[in-house]
Amino acid sequence: MTARRAEARGRSTAAVTRRDRPGAVALLPTRWSLWTLRPRALAYVLAVDVLAVAVIVASFAWRPVDARDWVVVGLLFLGVAVHAEAARHIERVRITQDDRPFIDLKSMWTFAGLLLVDLGPALVLVAATFAYWWIRNEQHPPVHRWFFSWATVVLGTGAAALVLVDVDRARLLTAAAGPTGLLLVALAAVVRWTVNHGLVVGIILLLSAPTPSVRRHLASPADTLLGLGALALGAALAVLASVSPWLVPILLVPVIMLHRGVLVDQFRQASRTDPKTGLVNGAAWADIAAKEIERARRHHIGLAVLMVDLDNFKAVNDLHGHLAGDEVLRAVAAALSAEVRAYDAVGRFGGEEFVVLLSGVDTTSASVAAERIRGRIGRLEVTVSGAGGGHRIQGLTASVGCVVSPTASGGVDELVGAADAALYAAKRAGRDRLVCAPPA
Repeated sequence: MTARRAEARGRSTAAVTRRDRPGAVALLPTRWSLWTLRPRALAYVLAVDVLAVAVIVASFAWRPVDARDWVVVGLLFLGVAVHAEAARHIERVRITQDDRPFIDLKSMWTFAGLLLVDLGPALVLVAATFAYWWIRNEQHPPVHRWFFSWATVVLGTGAAALVLVDVDRARLLTAAAGPTGLLLVALAAVVRWTVNHGLVVGIILLLSAPTPSVRRHLASPADTLLGLGALALGAALAVLASVSPWLVPILLVPVIMLHRGVLVDQFRQASRTDPKTGLVNGAAWADIAAKEIERARRHHIGLAVLMVDLDNFKAVNDLHGHLAGDEVLRAVAAALSAEVRAYDAVGRFGGEEFVVLLSGVDTTSASVAAERIRGRIGRLEVTVSGAGGGHRIQGLTASVGCVVSPTASGGVDELVGAADAALYAAKRAGRDRLVCAPPA
């Protein structure tokens, strides 16, 4: 997993006031946008980077390196290069969400290195892999962002190495290791994933809106399985390499197919996701709502639909620009997601209008939730960048229309129509208020 999206998220939410310049100028440390991060985020990034360098130094001081390890590292790096080139077109068009870490499937090679050689050479393989990725990447990610991504993998690998510190590597990948060997390899994989993922999520949260949602930024269950699956392939690669290195290329076939499967899944997700906010779009929300209404009807429980519309949003665009307006929409989307339960459905209906479906609620609890959402939007402070430096947008208000269906008897269109009518009643009554329609 890498943090290639973490700083991009930070640029758009609050942290950065200028972009890295292309070409050689971007390589100058004084030009890095790293220095425009919030103080806490900057301290976090530097601490992770310094700790990673310390782990590298300690790994070589801890144990002398066997010459054979360098041969293994060289062969694994050759596999990295072949893998990267074979999947280069797929990686170029892979779609990643702005607020979640990018899952790097080439981690299979570096994890295999950890199982086959000592920690020092294994970390050199990590560095070589990231260097090759940076060189072959057409957009050349900023050096400091590349370095942070590398540092998170180094620390994850170092933590995983602690699991295997007293293990005989020559015996670990053989049948003699038995169930204990399986448990150790699985634990090392989980530790590597958890540390790497946690460090990346940490910087995303520090760069996010003032009230970030941890749940929103964590990898999805599918992404988690994908990341752990890449490490599992690394374990299989290590076993295969220890038995017969000539069979290793066979693994490239399922790996490339895995890349293609990920690409198809992400295209499917993109078709259901609003690109500006990361919420589901109107059509996807209607599908989710229809299923939830049917479930509520079977279990005889009520539900509610909220229509949330930002007041005078055109003035935000006119005064601060459309990019700042997009920042506000993202902040409001995050606020909505944070104020509802994990199984409630939140979507962007269009423009500055959002729609929420609350399950298992009555008129009182739906009204409390709506007022809580309205209050949170009113407290938002969205920091945006501009030519004159960063500035804050605050004092936002929202009008909310609510309809409750105690028996879940209405359809999606009926409930949305009633909530929309209540929303316009709130607008006509002076905005910045909640209006509930009669129960459907």
